[in-house]
Amino acid sequence: MADDNDGAESVLAGGWLSPRTLLHKTTKFVLNAAHGKTRSLIPTSDIGTVAETGVVDWIEDVEDDDIAAGMGEEAEQTIMVPERDVLMGQWSECAVASGEGRSPTPPGMMRLSRSVPPRRRTAYNKDPQQRVGAMEPKRRAQRGRTVFTMLPVRVVGRIMEFLPVDTMLLVANICRIVRRAVYLHGPNAQGMAGDQAYTSVGLHMWRVRVQQMGWRMWRERQRGRERRLRVQAPQSHVVLLENICGVKDEAGILELLTTEPDLVFKALYDNMIGDYTAFSKLNGCVPRVVQNANGAAAVAERLDQLLWFARGRFTCSSDVTNMRLVSAADRFEAEYQAQFKHAFMQGDCERMQGCARVLEHIRNGRSCIRILVDAHPLFSSAPPAPYADVLASTECVTDAHTFGAVLSELDNLIAEHARVVHAGLPSQVLRQSALYCFVQDLFDAKRSGVALRALQNMYAHLRSMPVAGQDASGEQQRRDVVPDEATKDIVYLSTVASIVSLLLEAADKWSCMEPVSLPRGLGRRCVFSAFEDVIDEYVQLERRVIERAYEGELSQWALKVRNDSMRDTALESNASHKDESLRLVNFRLRQQQMEEYKDRVLLLVQDKLQISMDTETAGDGTRRRRRSSASQKEMPRRTVVGDVLGHAPVSIDLCLNMVLTNRDTIDRLAVFASAPQDMRLRDQAQDAIESVFCVLLRGIGNHVRPAYARVVAELKDLEHSVMATMQTDQSALAQLEQQTRSSFIRAELRFFELIHLCDLCVQILEIYFKSFMTAFIDEHDFLNTCNQERKALERAVDDSVAVGMDCVIEIIMRQTQHIVDTQMSADYSPDSNVSLTLTPTVACTRAVQFLGESTVILQSMTGHRQMRTVFLGEIGVRLFYVLLEHIKRFRITEPGGFQLIADLNLYYDWAAEHVDPETLRYFTALKDLANCFILAPRDLRGFLQDQYSRRTFDGVMRSEEVYDVVACRSDYRNIRTQVEGHCDFM
Repeated sequence: MADDNDGAESVLAGGWLSPRTLLHKTTKFVLNAAHGKTRSLIPTSDIGTVAETGVVDWIEDVEDDDIAAGMGEEAEQTIMVPERDVLMGQWSECAVASGEGRSPTPPGMMRLSRSVPPRRRTAYNKDPQQRVGAMEPKRRAQRGRTVFTMLPVRVVGRIMEFLPVDTMLLVANICRIVRRAVYLHGPNAQGMAGDQAYTSVGLHMWRVRVQQMGWRMWRERQRGRERRLRVQAPQSHVVLLENICGVKDEAGILELLTTEPDLVFKALYDNMIGDYTAFSKLNGCVPRVVQNANGAAAVAERLDQLLWFARGRFTCSSDVTNMRLVSAADRFEAEYQAQFKHAFMQGDCERMQGCARVLEHIRNGRSCIRILVDAHPLFSSAPPAPYADVLASTECVTDAHTFGAVLSELDNLIAEHARVVHAGLPSQVLRQSALYCFVQDLFDAKRSGVALRALQNMYAHLRSMPVAGQDASGEQQRRDVVPDEATKDIVYLSTVASIVSLLLEAADKWSCMEPVSLPRGLGRRCVFSAFEDVIDEYVQLERRVIERAYEGELSQWALKVRNDSMRDTALESNASHKDESLRLVNFRLRQQQMEEYKDRVLLLVQDKLQISMDTETAGDGTRRRRRSSASQKEMPRRTVVGDVLGHAPVSIDLCLNMVLTNRDTIDRLAVFASAPQDMRLRDQAQDAIESVFCVLLRGIGNHVRPAYARVVAELKDLEHSVMATMQTDQSALAQLEQQTRSSFIRAELRFFELIHLCDLCVQILEIYFKSFMTAFIDEHDFLNTCNQERKALERAVDDSVAVGMDCVIEIIMRQTQHIVDTQMSADYSPDSNVSLTLTPTVACTRAVQFLGESTVILQSMTGHRQMRTVFLGEIGVRLFYVLLEHIKRFRITEPGGFQLIADLNLYYDWAAEHVDPETLRYFTALKDLANCFILAPRDLRGFLQDQYSRRTFDGVMRSEEVYDVVACRSDYRNIRTQVEGHCDFM
């Protein structure tokens, strides 16, 4: 950075420089300063100046040879431009060319050099209608111009942040580009400051200047609220700002930094720049600080203010000044530090407090705090007997119980140290800082780390526990042997979580100690800092354990399903027993039993999860939740599900086991999720909680989806069986039809039971999510992975239900179509000697009977009214079109019309009982249209006109379909002219 200082001293030297020298040296200093901090801001060429930066737009005259050279490799070009344009901020892209070996530069002109990359260069001829790049080779030698783009405003502001303050203001005033980026109304606007005088880039530039003095600004994220802007300033600067501006609270400081950061910086800068620059002239002395201060405490406070101010490096000689300032502050602090240590060794508490009153104003009193902590016998190389026993007890920690004994000893040590700092330190803030430093060293690996040593010994013991069946030494055989690796991992995870809970309880006790208490937040920070080294392994192990547990349970269930399937196949031959059992099934009673079973399971879920499902809620609107008990292991048992089928499609036991396992895992991770928000450990625990919950959702999905796939595959097989039955000869048709119908009823029953059970699984997950997971996950955050997995599971279940419903409807309609196809032609065209009975035909009766048997399961087993309505409505619409096509197959006489009306009345009665009013319109229109077969030819035209005038067929049948039905009259060829002549309604 030697070039930086030389350039700055040249710019700030006495006397006004020539415009050419000023611009060249200032621009060189700006770029070098920016490159010294972050080289990625501006790409530079080998000449080290402004080539290829693209700062402003310019027009350049290019010689013929230069243009020709530009068509090949990169060429060095020298141009001559007006000096006034350079001062206005143009041509910053180029470097000042040397005048050696060239003609003299005319007055008012400046010679610049640049490097032209051929592919980046866009050349234009003087004639705006022609482009050099698009011209023939003979025109490429003509003069042209090159256009470059302006440097982004944010990059300009970023460069200004690295300049000394006086250089920054100088560049902002003389450079047009910087002036436009920083100011709203120019640098000479009177009576304006803050957001009225500066752009957003300018305000940010001043905020960065303030932050360079040790100030901190951040946005604090609070759950369920908008992020809040926070500010934290050094305590000595807060006192100074209160004396200057009268602002002492965070809200006032934040308001100033938001709207007028320039005033804040200028107030602090003007107050401290004189004392700060004095150190560059006085080697090792602080006379000016001493003259302006009132007592040693005031001197310490002023030195602390200057130490924070020196971080900004606001002058060109900051390196030298900072070195001398730090040296003087160290000597001043060392003098009082020696006095404090001498008084501590003699037990003179009054003198200790006097020295501490001075030291607390410089570097937050860390020197006197460090003396008290380092002097504790626990941290010595050879601690005395009581403290040596404490260190020895850490070697025997194997579980939470033995760690609790060590923790009680540590509590006594912390209380003892609290009494010491209360006697030796004057202020409560300093006492709490000293106690926090002591507790922090107990958990620090760089110190003796008594607590951390105990934790490490416990980790080693738990990870080395022998597993049953493995060879172990004599010492290991005396230990507790775990049955398998999974139990070993669970013991480790549970023990670590229990110890964290013990330490958090201890931190709560430290916050209530007398005479000095440790703030709860600081105590918890010390506790969690001891686990930052193991949290990565811990969360990975938690996930591996739960994934392994879910895989084992799902594989066992898959094996059970295969065995049950093989057993059902072996018993398939006993069809008569199954048919008899189906006839004895009371579907409505079965539905009632299913609802009772669901209620019992939900009550059991409430008991197992230890939650209250009543309407009373806590003050924050969430469900009341009690601590879970890991000792409860009983699981709900099926009482109704699978009584007829022999086995249930899905296992509620398995789903509840997975939820309880997930709850135990999240309870352990929630201990770490209570860490302070700015700790990495908290974020890792939060991510692990979301990941573990997603594992549960995927596990439930892997259990539910195969069940739906099996049922849907069975329904599709039945669908193909129905098609095969329709092509079977009449001899074996009756028996095969009965077998197919029985298989369909069993599959339909299993499908709707599966819907109930999956709905119960989703309810359990929803209860678990609302009761536990909303404490960690915002349910309205649609970008959250857990919410996306929930929606994916719901979509998978809904899609499976829709596919199964479609298969059921298709089977019902194919069976119905098969039954209706048995209708004989003589039914609707009887002989003249056959008397009319006006009762439904056999085919119609059988079809309605089958529809009733198929829909009674739906009505009984479907608790959702909306789903039942949609399902029956779809069946009704498809049945209408089946009947419509069925009618078109026959030539219907007048007696046959009466028979058709009798059949349609029976279909209408079924529809009136099962479908919704909108679907019933289809059957009403079809029944009314059937009257066309019993009317006299002369009345048929008027009948149709009347039906159209009442809009009977609107939205039900097209005119072509009405015509096709009317054309089914046996005498339609004879009366066609009476119906179709001058037809204005068909």
